[in-house]
Amino acid sequence: MPNPLRIDVPAALNPSPLARPPALTQPASLTHTATVCDPGTSLALYLPATLRDVERAAAAKLPPHTLMARAGAAVADWLYARLPVLASAGRQPVLLLAGPGNNGGDAYVAAHDLHRRGVLVDVWQCAAPATDDARWAHAQAMTAGVPIRPAPAVWPHPATYAWIVDGLFGIGLSRPLDGAAAALVGNIAYAHAHGTPVLAIDIPSGLGAATGMADGAVIHADVTIAMLGACPGLFTGKGRDVAGMVLVASLGAEEALEAAPAAPATPTARPTLATLATSAPDVFGADLPLRRHASHKGSYGSLAVLGGHPGMVGAPLLCARAGLMTGAGRVYVGFVAPDAPAWDPVHPELMLRAAEDVDLAAMQAVCVGPGLGTSAASAACLSRALSLEQTPLVIDADALNLIAAHASLAERVRRRAGPTILTPHPLEAARLAGCSVADVESDRLSAARSLAKRFGAVVVLKGSGSIVDDGAGAWINTTGNAGLATAGTGDVLTGAIGALLAQGMPANTAALAGVWLHGKAADRCVAEGAGPAGLTASELLPAMRAELAALSERGARGATRTAT
Repeated sequence: MPNPLRIDVPAALNPSPLARPPALTQPASLTHTATVCDPGTSLALYLPATLRDVERAAAAKLPPHTLMARAGAAVADWLYARLPVLASAGRQPVLLLAGPGNNGGDAYVAAHDLHRRGVLVDVWQCAAPATDDARWAHAQAMTAGVPIRPAPAVWPHPATYAWIVDGLFGIGLSRPLDGAAAALVGNIAYAHAHGTPVLAIDIPSGLGAATGMADGAVIHADVTIAMLGACPGLFTGKGRDVAGMVLVASLGAEEALEAAPAAPATPTARPTLATLATSAPDVFGADLPLRRHASHKGSYGSLAVLGGHPGMVGAPLLCARAGLMTGAGRVYVGFVAPDAPAWDPVHPELMLRAAEDVDLAAMQAVCVGPGLGTSAASAACLSRALSLEQTPLVIDADALNLIAAHASLAERVRRRAGPTILTPHPLEAARLAGCSVADVESDRLSAARSLAKRFGAVVVLKGSGSIVDDGAGAWINTTGNAGLATAGTGDVLTGAIGALLAQGMPANTAALAGVWLHGKAADRCVAEGAGPAGLTASELLPAMRAELAALSERGARGATRTAT
């Protein structure tokens, strides 16, 4: 899978994949590093066990210590190009923290390289090197005169260092940080809060590489350079808050990476993930609906939104408005509440009626759940939607709670022949799985896969780094921000996915596109000064339409270039 975040530099030309060759002489195959906040192309992700296998396979074909030398040089090259003038002139030091494993070895190599360039470095050794590569790197640094000492008990002034490099613990860490390590992370947090930038090698220490969880202290980085490949924990859970800008250094191990599955089966309870990547337009863009001149409203499908228990009629209205703004040709709203509004003054294009009066058989897609409630009338409304055998169905909110509470409804979901998309937040996912929210959040990938398998559905597990899982592949969304943590945004997402289904998109790519557009709309709003605090769900609608238009225009330009 192409990767815009990886810089591919032939090892023979440059041992550091993040080095910056002169612009006029760099090979045509080079791409530039970029943040994952707005990726144009999906990024393959790898579980820690896979990356260890890749490392062994790549190292077996290279002279000893080559991968570590390249990793340390990648850190040094990237950092040297961004040091302030005082630091590059050797007048302000860089602090590198070295743990016992290969991350510590990478830090020793980076310190050695920076020292050779005249940069003042200060290496704090938090434990003796415990691997052959790390011992080699430590010896090389010592021989070169790099100052290495134990971490002091008293932290210096927070402005002492130009940068802090985290080489404490890597992707193999499987326990919370405690004791001296946790105290050191607290001191780093103090310096970071006072303006000292932090670069993490591979992953911020304390963050779960596979899960994005951190049960104890964790480094907050401005930049993370992932070695060989990136782990999913960088993009979901707490990873999005602590990893900062993520870069990938392939270290010349592309052959080993291509031979490895994105996420293999493991001996644990984790489900097999045949495909694991971030979501981006190259994954779903080919399925986006085209808008042709010779078309009419029927060309873009009819969408029904069912919900709106008394006191909650706003939820299906938001959902239906999102359906309109995401391109559905006609949108109907069916209310459970007997005293629901007869029309929508904001969008009079919507057709409002009692839920039982909506002709579901004439719909190309149905969303059920926004504001639905859990009454007998609510359950009857959901049951009617489940009677549709082939119509694509998006199940959200209280419809999910009803399914969790009634085994007969859950069984009907499992038996459906048509496409089904479930859009739970962590509490709804926990109810569906019969576990706690903590269980869901401790391994979001496994939770999403288990629900997808159990219900034979595409699952959108919402949250920081929302996960879309279709039972065979999993994608982590990297758009969006904290502005989405407000009432009604889930209803907007459901309507967007439903509209894309109504226009003929397959269930998995409709879910991917809807989640990506939803997040991009929030990013657009914040960039324009609306939020994140105080962003409302209604404000997402025009922004989502604008992002869809931008995607469609990009796709049209690509199709034109292909045709010519």
